[in-house]
Amino acid sequence: MTSRVRHAVRGGAVGLAVWWLWMPLLAFVVRLVKHVAFGGFGQQDQSYLLLIEREFFPNGGPLDAAPLFWFWVAVGLCGTVWGVVHIADEAGAGLGGWRVRLTVAVVVVAMAGSLARAGTGLWDADKDAGRFYAAATVLDIPAGGAGTPRSVLPVTEHTRPGDGGRCDLVGTADVPACVKTAPMPDFDFEARTASYAAATKALTDSAGLTSGIHLLGHSLHYLPDDSAGGGVWTAVLDGSGEQPMEGVAVWDGRSNSVVTCAFRGDHAFRRAFGGTGAVSLRNLLAERFPGLVYSDQDIWGYCDGTDPRTAQPVVVISVARQTGFRQRTVLEPAGVLVLRGSPDGRPEVSYRANVAPGELPGAVYPASVVRSQIHEVQWLGGRGAKDDRGFGYAHTSAATNATNPGEFLLRSKADGHLYYVTPLVPRDSSSQLVVAFAVVQADRAGGGLNDLHVYVRGDDDPSVNLDVLASRMVSYMAQQTSITISAGKDGALQEIIPFGRDKWRGFVDFNGQTQDYIDLSGDARVTPNLVSLNGSITAPGGRPPQAPSPSSSPNPASPSAPAAPSAGGCGDDPGKLTTGQLAACVAELSKALQGRVQDQATPRP
Repeated sequence: MTSRVRHAVRGGAVGLAVWWLWMPLLAFVVRLVKHVAFGGFGQQDQSYLLLIEREFFPNGGPLDAAPLFWFWVAVGLCGTVWGVVHIADEAGAGLGGWRVRLTVAVVVVAMAGSLARAGTGLWDADKDAGRFYAAATVLDIPAGGAGTPRSVLPVTEHTRPGDGGRCDLVGTADVPACVKTAPMPDFDFEARTASYAAATKALTDSAGLTSGIHLLGHSLHYLPDDSAGGGVWTAVLDGSGEQPMEGVAVWDGRSNSVVTCAFRGDHAFRRAFGGTGAVSLRNLLAERFPGLVYSDQDIWGYCDGTDPRTAQPVVVISVARQTGFRQRTVLEPAGVLVLRGSPDGRPEVSYRANVAPGELPGAVYPASVVRSQIHEVQWLGGRGAKDDRGFGYAHTSAATNATNPGEFLLRSKADGHLYYVTPLVPRDSSSQLVVAFAVVQADRAGGGLNDLHVYVRGDDDPSVNLDVLASRMVSYMAQQTSITISAGKDGALQEIIPFGRDKWRGFVDFNGQTQDYIDLSGDARVTPNLVSLNGSITAPGGRPPQAPSPSSSPNPASPSAPAAPSAGGCGDDPGKLTTGQLAACVAELSKALQGRVQDQATPRP
């Protein structure tokens, strides 16, 4: 080999090494800086490693690498072609030699293969997510009636017999679909006594005794109790800056009373999700558990004890793990993190990969994963059914449920388990008819995905539209109380949730507090039930009535005698009353009128 050839080969090899290695070296330097220069900032390390895994190596290596990795390989091979040609020219051989031609041909073929691999990965990325979540999805359709519901036809038109156990039919598309011929069981869920909006208002306004404390908004969580109507709303009182977390706030849904179990004494807690530097709880969790991720909506708390004022606060995080599936990553439930305080203020964090029903009072299965499972139902009929026929289901966009459209955590009276329950409307449609319910068991985690059951309603079932239900509720209240309320996000009727077979409850909020609720059936065959909550709930613009006894419970709205007029009271000239006094008098008059109407008129559906 002449010196000219050696020089050409040496220079070309150096150039190719730089061309191939600059990106991995840069990635290594960034990793080193984040790990060393920003030591203690666990989120920096965790987010970077998860990014590399997600964008390049979902399965930990080149096997089934992500499309971006194959694009990098294609770019590297393109530069290799240029390098081979340059070396041949410098060596004086040109492209005339068969070795040079063969090398160029092999590299070009490899480059084409890399581009093809990247292209198929991009094309199938969204479908692969559908395939992963579809394996734990069951479409439950009613037997008999008017036949197969139209909302599920894009799947059932192309099926073959299943095993007769879990699946009566299985789809023939390239995404697994399981169809079971069975109606929705009569779970008979325990209904709530207050809306999400009222709980947000009560806990935001009445919790937190220290500056720098705020309600961790997405941590608002409903904890159903074993006794009907005995559930409570809880939220984490988080710190900010150098102010640590304060505790867990609890509201019973009826009164103005919000109690807090605080991190203090033997249960001190010197970290906060919103903390900075050494106070950052997110950095601590990322350092200890770099493979676990979570959404803020999967954070909740409870008070471990009979009296919340002296109980030990506990924060629970339903976590997920980013795992490889084909050429992409997906999120899979991975148990819970349980956080408690300690005498020295260092958080005691325990990880439970498996949680059995009853071990914790709330949801241990991530609601964020449930949303992904519901979203990916659209793939059960394959790409054609999704794109061409708009198959799938979506959350309702009814105005009353704008801030809380689904994933209602409810306890079944039938089996005592907690479930996420979500009313669904047709995807890619203007229709707001509830055509299905998504139900996932929420009190069990471990062993992968929990089954998502989509109970499809028959076409001959009574139609249910949340906007129509809201209109009926408003109309009924006007008939019974002669008061017209508004419905929607900023109205008095705030939220409508299911709590049994064809049973719905709407909450009437005034001043951000639930004062009444109304139950009715979707088929309008059952007389609606209007209930006025007992408790020290302030009337709109007025003063609170007398506080109830501890044993009080929700009772049907009944006549109430107006308070005796006093100096400056309702017996005076209305023109001399203040705005607040006048509003209080109107509220008392309306309540008395409501009772008389109920005594004299038979309720109409």
